[in-house]
Amino acid sequence: MAVSPRLIKRRIRSISNTRKITKAMELVSASKMRKTVQQTVASRAYTKIIKELTADVRALVDPATHPLLAGRKEARNTLVIVAASDRSLCGGFNAQVLKKMIGFLKDRSEKISVATVGKRAEISVKRTGNPIVAAFEAISNAPSYERAKPVGDFAYRTFMDGDADRVFVVYTDFQSALIQIPTILQLLPIIPEADLPAAVTKEADDVYDSKILFEPDPRSVLDRLLPRLIETLIYQALLESAASEHAARMMAMRSATDNATGMIDDLTLTFNQARQSNITREISEISAGKAALE
Repeated sequence: MAVSPRLIKRRIRSISNTRKITKAMELVSASKMRKTVQQTVASRAYTKIIKELTADVRALVDPATHPLLAGRKEARNTLVIVAASDRSLCGGFNAQVLKKMIGFLKDRSEKISVATVGKRAEISVKRTGNPIVAAFEAISNAPSYERAKPVGDFAYRTFMDGDADRVFVVYTDFQSALIQIPTILQLLPIIPEADLPAAVTKEADDVYDSKILFEPDPRSVLDRLLPRLIETLIYQALLESAASEHAARMMAMRSATDNATGMIDDLTLTFNQARQSNITREISEISAGKAALE
């Protein structure tokens, strides 16, 4: 069945308009990714330093005496914070982090509650049937410490009020524009689950370098450090997720643009063939009519 050149031309025009949109979205995502990656990389240095500082002070405090360090040996309630995006069109970004979360939940036997960051995470978690105790907007459009702080405050309050014995964060770690890895981080207690039994039975080292002076004492310093550490870890996780989202959307739009270009090339070839066929047919009809008159 012959295809009308007019119909093919209409399809080419429609795909061309779509290609312009995907190309624009690719450029916007690339610009947002560059800015967010700069924030992410800059924040990594601060996060590393505060983690090292907290670890040094933590060694001087008995973990069993501080609720944020050890908590309960066995988890009865667990809070999982999952970070995704508010919008789609970012390839497998949301699907991968949610798959990671679902796999993690299957391995847990205690009661699970979920806090979501991003509308896509909220929609997907509702389908799993797990209770959502809080929902926050994604910070990818305008990443800032102030926008991430409510998530950290919620995790801190939930743990300190005894509503959760463990707090985990599921996010996407940014490696490069091509590589983003879904990651699970234990936020609370500070000491990882695998190290809890040994850490609780180990006595704190009361002897430390005399050149380091703690005012008033290591425990008080730790009390100020730990809440800031929690906020920083949440902020870093959301920054990593935001950078990953922009990178995934940029690559998805680039792939869509390339596919649209390929479709336009194929349709252009088909259009030229159809037009040439019509011209040849018309010439043949004219020649046949002239021959009939003679």
